[in-house]
Amino acid sequence: MLLTDIAVEHTLVSKQNGVRQTYLLHPFTNTQRDTLGKFEIVRNISEPGLKEVKRSAFVTFQHLAELYAKGVIEEFGFSVRMCPGQGTYPTANPAKKIVPTSIRPGSPFDLAVQKVDVSKPANRELRTALLRTNVKL
Repeated sequence: MLLTDIAVEHTLVSKQNGVRQTYLLHPFTNTQRDTLGKFEIVRNISEPGLKEVKRSAFVTFQHLAELYAKGVIEEFGFSVRMCPGQGTYPTANPAKKIVPTSIRPGSPFDLAVQKVDVSKPANRELRTALLRTNVKL
């Protein structure tokens, strides 16, 4: 499922012939067993003495809304795995940083973000998912 309430334009330049293609990308839910219906969030982590690595976690629609409402996405530099609304992307689907202004105002996702009670702590499932990315809520 595509989350069309969020849209980001992305331009890909071919290394072979320099042709520029612009895609309109949206977050999408995974289709694998354990992560079925969840969105992938990605974060770069650099640990002392080691090279930088990417860590990802899979979150539900409601968890993604909670992360935006609490400012976690921006604070910890998360990206969201995206795919084009139409057609196919020629390489691996990119992870893009999505600022809250990319969320369509009044959309179901925007309303879900506004409904989140930021004073309540994150539930266990969300905290466990974020531990994979070295984030503690």
